[in-house]
Amino acid sequence: MSQRFFQNSLKYKETGGIPPQLLHDTMIITLIRILIYIPLGLALRVSQPYRVVGKEGEVPLRCSFSSKLKPEEMQVSLYKGLHGRESLCSAYVNLSEPYFTTDGTVNCRGNISSGRVDMIISGLRGNDTDIYRCEIEILFPPPYLRTIGNGTVVYIQETPNCPTASTQSQSQSQTSEREAVKNDVDPLPLLYAILIITSCSLILQMIACKWRASTATAPMLSQKESYMKF
Repeated sequence: MSQRFFQNSLKYKETGGIPPQLLHDTMIITLIRILIYIPLGLALRVSQPYRVVGKEGEVPLRCSFSSKLKPEEMQVSLYKGLHGRESLCSAYVNLSEPYFTTDGTVNCRGNISSGRVDMIISGLRGNDTDIYRCEIEILFPPPYLRTIGNGTVVYIQETPNCPTASTQSQSQSQTSEREAVKNDVDPLPLLYAILIITSCSLILQMIACKWRASTATAPMLSQKESYMKF
């Protein structure tokens, strides 16, 4: 009994008077706090403007981010809709070459500088007016961090269906071709048509005169016959 008490007292002295089990639990709690607070201290934040206006199918968008880490490799994605996961474009970027571009019906091009992503979104139409959210992922160095922005209202102005310079030049060339065709028409067919119409009108006039003359002589003959009978 005295020997066990002596051994426990030696252990307490080695741990500064703290029981070993309590010391073990304290170390685990401290390690958990470190694992939790380090990522919180390196938290990634993304902010976006409230509203931007685009025209001719293009709109500029800036996504600002802040973190205590100095990212070297990132993934930049753009989502359409407040809660949707429709990805319009996504690009892996190594900050040694911070420029990126994507292909598709809607494409994005831009670059990453200190704490911001400046991109141009192309291929949008009037019905694409919606909320667009930036997602930033820091891939390297660790730890992996990922945050999505609060969203930006992107308003796309409708492009009026006005004739462009090319269409105007095409219409002018077509009208000039039509006028040239009209000028190149041979005048002989037109002369023949005039002669035919004139001849037909003369013939009709002669027929009408003969018919009138015949109708005028018929009553005179009938009168002569009546006189002779009388």
